Amino acid sequence: MNEGKRPAGFQGYHRVRDAREDAELTHVGPGTPCGEYLRRYWQPVAMSEELGDLPRVVRILGEDLVLFRDGSGRPGLLHRHCAHRGASLEYGIVAERGIICCYHGWHYDIDGTILRAGSEPPDSPVCRNVVQGAYPVHEHEAILFAYLGPPEERPPFPVFDSERMPDITRRPFVLTTPCNWLQIYENTQDPIHVLHLHARSSGVQFGAASGIDQIVEYQDTPLGMMNVQTRPVGEHVWVRTVDTILPNANQTGAIWEEAEAPKTFQRCATLRWMVPVDDTATRTIGWRFFSDRLDPRGQDRPELVGRESIDFVGQTEDERSYEERQRQPGDYEAQVSQRPIAIHALEHRASSDAGVARLRRLLRRRIRALAAGEAVRQPDAFGLDAVPTYCQDTVFPWPGASRPTVEELRAAGRRIAGVVLDSARLDPMHREASVRGAVAPSDGEFGSGPV
Repeated sequence: MNEGKRPAGFQGYHRVRDAREDAELTHVGPGTPCGEYLRRYWQPVAMSEELGDLPRVVRILGEDLVLFRDGSGRPGLLHRHCAHRGASLEYGIVAERGIICCYHGWHYDIDGTILRAGSEPPDSPVCRNVVQGAYPVHEHEAILFAYLGPPEERPPFPVFDSERMPDITRRPFVLTTPCNWLQIYENTQDPIHVLHLHARSSGVQFGAASGIDQIVEYQDTPLGMMNVQTRPVGEHVWVRTVDTILPNANQTGAIWEEAEAPKTFQRCATLRWMVPVDDTATRTIGWRFFSDRLDPRGQDRPELVGRESIDFVGQTEDERSYEERQRQPGDYEAQVSQRPIAIHALEHRASSDAGVARLRRLLRRRIRALAAGEAVRQPDAFGLDAVPTYCQDTVFPWPGASRPTVEELRAAGRRIAGVVLDSARLDPMHREASVRGAVAPSDGEFGSGPV
């Protein structure tokens, strides 16, 4: 920029002060456009271990609810306030079947139907006319998921292929963050922040190779979108694709990846959902995956993963002192400090924000489609045992003596990403073989195509 054309400084007085949040994307309560969209999908609400023998108050998508497990082991999720006189079911008595309000003994099954209306006669019309608000719950791999949408539109529960990686163990976790869900979610499609926040501003917080300049591009997937990061690392080229699974799930590759050795289609280290508590708080719930392949140096700390804790830095407020967080901020500090709800109208976005802008467009398009009466897109398994996903790391030696040019790196990333997309309908073994075929050198050229 020509120095003479720069705007004048000290303009704080003239800054816009009355900009409002982007309610279409950030407000999540019942009846809001985004809230209605999120309610059409299964959402994790708690880790199984968070649920003991007493009811637990949970707040999800702006709704106050009570989660419990009855005497027969069935999980239930009911509106917090009893349909009779409004007493909270957090003080309810867990029964062999359902839960009983402490105030007048109204007894509800896990679907909210009345089993007995306290002192009312068994044939009371109350039992036929009153239903407590309730939502279906599905327990899967130590996480409790709920569907908060119209019951007639309840989708099948999706299982993703990354959950079935061979030789992995998993640990569920939950992290609570006092800010809007979107500023956490869109961080997953902002790979430029990894270079600055996690390598240069605060020192190396993840793998050192993540601090190497990369070529970044973005592609839509059947599940949402992915970013494609391509880096030269020593004698290798590293292509990472990071998965966004709409409306609010994400997968990310190995936390400590250094791209030191060749690997093909290595899968993800986390699968997580950024679930709005309400407009200004979020619970991130999911699994950390562990295996020797994902962590050859033994840097993972599975014992740290769980309730309000995870084994990489910068994800919670309590893990470090305020001074430490100022000196070496992480994701928590960057996301929460944007305000309780980030004000998009005050941003000055640049070319490096292409992924964030694309994600917002995708969400807005899906939200408006639902409002217009279109059916919501659910994950498609293509007839396979699990829904194919698109997060992976591939590292391969660069053929030839010279370092790859920017255009060669871009072409390599596009080629790998294309095969990752095109192989989705294959079983995992053949899918990995396709990616391996795409990186095999042939006649000095990059790649010989899928096998």
